[in-house]
Amino acid sequence: MRIAASLLLLVSAIAAAAPASPSPDAAADPVFAHPAEAKELDALLGPAARALAGAAAVRGEFSQRKSLHELPQPLVSSGDFLVARGIGIDWHTRVPFDSDLVLTPQAMVQRDGGAEAMRADAATQPGLGAVEQVFDALFALDTPKLAERFTLYGLRGKEGWTLGLKPRDAALAKMIDSIVISGSEQPQRILLHETGGDRTEITFTRQTALGTLSEAERKHFK
Repeated sequence: MRIAASLLLLVSAIAAAAPASPSPDAAADPVFAHPAEAKELDALLGPAARALAGAAAVRGEFSQRKSLHELPQPLVSSGDFLVARGIGIDWHTRVPFDSDLVLTPQAMVQRDGGAEAMRADAATQPGLGAVEQVFDALFALDTPKLAERFTLYGLRGKEGWTLGLKPRDAALAKMIDSIVISGSEQPQRILLHETGGDRTEITFTRQTALGTLSEAERKHFK
């Protein structure tokens, strides 16, 4: 279950969370000195947000490093993803082993080596729909949607832009201290700080915005 930790963490945080110790360095990122409203961030993001607003989906590859305070070395994984707006997320880990997590507003299914290993329905996990919406908004750079659940921060530098997110939801804030997203044309890196001191860093490459989904891609989410 560590492989798709960023998605599963958000599910559990929104559904039900337990208190944890504060993360010591999460707020150190300079972006958190620059609070911003959604309209200000739209101007900061510029063409990147406008280009993604009309995309039906984003496909790409990811590399993930999850640092746990109880382990000396981070857990490293990589694979590919497909975020289909309003439909769902396919988070497919290829290394160190095959694990495919499909999340839709209705359910979350994990398949390990092609066999179903876990299924959760929205009826029993109310946070599923919220997580799908959050990741949808992240990849689309939909700042009004993000502002519904997060306090927003923004900063532009020579190499691109950086967004900072602090959870508004009390349950979410118990597990997630902050999220930092950086990129230029599209989101290229997400750094998620958990309140217990753990952190997840995800780097995205080879991203492609899609105008439509194929029938095979749509069936994958059913």
